[in-house]
Amino acid sequence: MSKVAAIVLHWLDPDATCACLASLRSLEGPPSIIVVDNSGTWETVVAVDPLAGRDITLLRPGKNLGYTGGNNRGLDWAFSHGCDWAWLLNDDVTVAKDALAQLLAAASAMPKVGILGPLVLMKEDPQRILSAGGYFGPGMAALQRGVGDLDHGQFRSPVEAGFVSGCALLVHRAVIEEVGGLDEAFFTYYEEVEWCYRAQRAGWHVLFVPSAHVWHPDTRQRDPDSPRVTYYMARNALLFARKHRLRAALARRLLESARTLASWSFRPKWRHKRGQRNALARALADFARGQFGEAEWSHRGHSRK
Repeated sequence: MSKVAAIVLHWLDPDATCACLASLRSLEGPPSIIVVDNSGTWETVVAVDPLAGRDITLLRPGKNLGYTGGNNRGLDWAFSHGCDWAWLLNDDVTVAKDALAQLLAAASAMPKVGILGPLVLMKEDPQRILSAGGYFGPGMAALQRGVGDLDHGQFRSPVEAGFVSGCALLVHRAVIEEVGGLDEAFFTYYEEVEWCYRAQRAGWHVLFVPSAHVWHPDTRQRDPDSPRVTYYMARNALLFARKHRLRAALARRLLESARTLASWSFRPKWRHKRGQRNALARALADFARGQFGEAEWSHRGHSRK
C-alpha cells in the first residue's frame, strides 16, 4: 500500500485552506497532511476551523518561499518520513472523494509513471474545465487543454500530457531522487511545466487522469489583469526555454514579449495595461541580468497556481 502525503501550501486565505483540508479529510484512504504556512497566518486558520490544527504536520519556514520553495520543504519532509507519493495542492483547491484513489490507480496501471494530474474544474462553475492536462504549442508555449469547455465526458481515459497543473500535482519520490525537486529560481508560475519536462526527459511518464476531479477558482477571472502574474509568467517562460536550451522557443518568446511591450506602451487602447506593461518590462530586464527567484520589486509574490 503506497504511503501518500498531501502538501497544502497555505497563503493568506484561512477559509480556503479550511475547505481544502475538509475535502482531504473526506478522501477514501486519507493521506497524511502537511501544511506549509507560507504566510505566517496559521493561527487564523485554526481560529476559523479548530479541526484544522489536528493530525496535521505544520511547517513554518518563516517567510514566503513561493510555490517552489514552500513545496520543496513539504517534499523534503514527506520523503524523509517514508512517503512514496506527494500530492501538491494549492490551498484554494477542493478535491473529490475518490480523486486520490483514481490517480493512484492510473499510476499502478502503467510502468514508470512519475507525475499525474486530475481534471481541474472551476469552483464558480463546477462542470466547466480549467485544465484537462497541458501541452506544448508553437514555440513550446505551455497551453491547457479544454479551458472553458463544459465537461460532458469528452476526456475518458488517462493520457500522456506535456505537463499537468501544479494546483493538484501528484509526484513519486523516485522522480525527486532522479531529477530533483522544483527549481526555486522560478519561485512561482511555470515551475510545474519545467518539472514535468525535466522528468519526461529522464524517461518518466506524465499522465492526465480525467476520472480524478478537483475544483479551483477560475484563474481566467483573476490572472489577466495581475502585474505579478504577467511578470512571473513572462520571465519564467524565458527561463524555461533558456534552461533547456530551446533556442528557437527562446527567440520566439523574446520577440513576442517585445511586441507585446511595444503595443502596451504605444497603442492608446492598452492604456489600462500600464501595470502589466511595467511588470513585463521588469520581467525582461530581470531575465537579461539573471535575476530570478522572488521579484525584488515585490515581496508579496504568489504562492498559488
